[in-house]
Amino acid sequence: MPKVEIIVDKEKCYLCGSCVAVCPKEAIIIENDEWNFFFDKCISCKFCVLACPVGALNAEEVEQ
Repeated sequence: MPKVEIIVDKEKCYLCGSCVAVCPKEAIIIENDEWNFFFDKCISCKFCVLACPVGALNAEEVEQ
């Protein structure tokens, strides 16, 4: 599976936490009204992208 980086569209995201709830590696956190992604923890499952109710997340493949 290719490694991905999760990109958030901050115009769409309302920090509901759905992505945080489904991430098996805790690669996304919401802290101080800020969405943060940790590339080194991500396993590229894209569960977060599927869980987002407003389509604010996209997975972009990253060259390794």
